[in-house]
Amino acid sequence: MSGPSTTIDQREVVLRRHLQGLPDVSPLSDEEELVAAAVVADGRAAENELAALAGAPMLDLEAVSLLRDRVRHSDAAREHLIASCRPLVVTLARRHRANAGITALLLSAGDDALVRAVDRYDPTGGLPFSSFARWWVERAMRDVERNPSGRRLPHNAADDTVDTRLLVALGHLHEDDCRVLELRLGLDGGPGLAPDAAAAVLGLDPETLEDREEKALAKLRHPSTPGDLTHLRGI
Repeated sequence: MSGPSTTIDQREVVLRRHLQGLPDVSPLSDEEELVAAAVVADGRAAENELAALAGAPMLDLEAVSLLRDRVRHSDAAREHLIASCRPLVVTLARRHRANAGITALLLSAGDDALVRAVDRYDPTGGLPFSSFARWWVERAMRDVERNPSGRRLPHNAADDTVDTRLLVALGHLHEDDCRVLELRLGLDGGPGLAPDAAAAVLGLDPETLEDREEKALAKLRHPSTPGDLTHLRGI
């Protein structure tokens, strides 16, 4: 009969096999993530410009070539950004106590969430992509744990929309503000913490934490729009 140690061993095999199958890409620093994301955003802008030129009676071939180069650079930066964060998915899956079968589902859901995150990420707020992506991966993994069969369950679709909008809006905040809300709302996969407990984790007095939380929530009510990305090229 299989015991707990057998289950753990099988789970670890799944995790290690997944990790070994990842591309050999060096992790990016916070600054490098911002730069890569700026290139991704620039490529999206270039795609829009190409689409606008499609109906033009005469094309500037040199301009079109430059736009296509920007799109190619964007695609490469996007793939590098995703690949550099793949090990994060394994790290987060390891924190979830699950058997080998569920662990495989966690990894698959986490990889899919990582791809969704990169397409919703705005680097102008200064939050590293890996921090932003972690929320999306954890959210996907919690969904797997609630419904490992993958069957569609009755739920309020509006809840998913609100959750998604919250995660996108958080990407506009400063990293310190995000950390406050992450602890208070339990976005890191754990339970939401009371103000005193969150303050202790961050090494803040409760009054300072309350002030930061109020300001962060105010910013969420009026999230900034994507700004100029060119300053990130010089990091």
